Amino acid sequence: MHHLHPTVRNVPLSVQIGTQLREQIMNGTWPVGTKVPGEHDLVKTFGTSRNTVREALRALVHLGLLESRPGDGTYVRSTSELGAVLGRRVTEESVDEVFEVREALELQAARLAALRITDHQVEELRALLRERYEGETAADRLDADVRFHQGIVAASGNPLITELHHGLEPAVIHDESNYSGMNTDGFLLTEHEAILDALVRHDPDAAVAATLQLLDGANRPGTSQ
Repeated sequence: MHHLHPTVRNVPLSVQIGTQLREQIMNGTWPVGTKVPGEHDLVKTFGTSRNTVREALRALVHLGLLESRPGDGTYVRSTSELGAVLGRRVTEESVDEVFEVREALELQAARLAALRITDHQVEELRALLRERYEGETAADRLDADVRFHQGIVAASGNPLITELHHGLEPAVIHDESNYSGMNTDGFLLTEHEAILDALVRHDPDAAVAATLQLLDGANRPGTSQ
């Protein structure tokens, strides 16, 4: 709540309130699943009428960022409008499409990351790769794997690629068959290390080649070590 501030003149109040609430959602202050402050609290914070607050919330529900649960409150449903739209577009029947689009995004992200990655980002990826193979539970290893790939995409320095990739994530992560090889010791270790090595050397072509190798191996779990 301390990030919110009173409204100003000249812009419709509900639009101003909606913009501030969107910022809280999109910058991660209110993650998915968070219950947002109630109408009464928002009225006090913004110094506006209940109708104005309600209108702002309704607009964000319409965009797919919030969902209203009657008798309970309003919760964050998606951290980006793009993610909300993609979430509606993606169905169980389109999982193959999603993989193909994500592969295209990951290849371009790897190319850009090789040019733009920072030393700090390299160290974060190195730590995640260690966790991917040494994590105590399968859930820990899977989480590290997901965050490793998110880290490469973020290192591309392109927020739109990052948002698209993130928006397509739920369909991929919930397809457990994608991770059937994760319990195999050293599964795709060489391929992951090759990507990190290419990023460290700032070699875009090698990063793309290593990512292709990894995607090829991931599509045939158990056949590559």
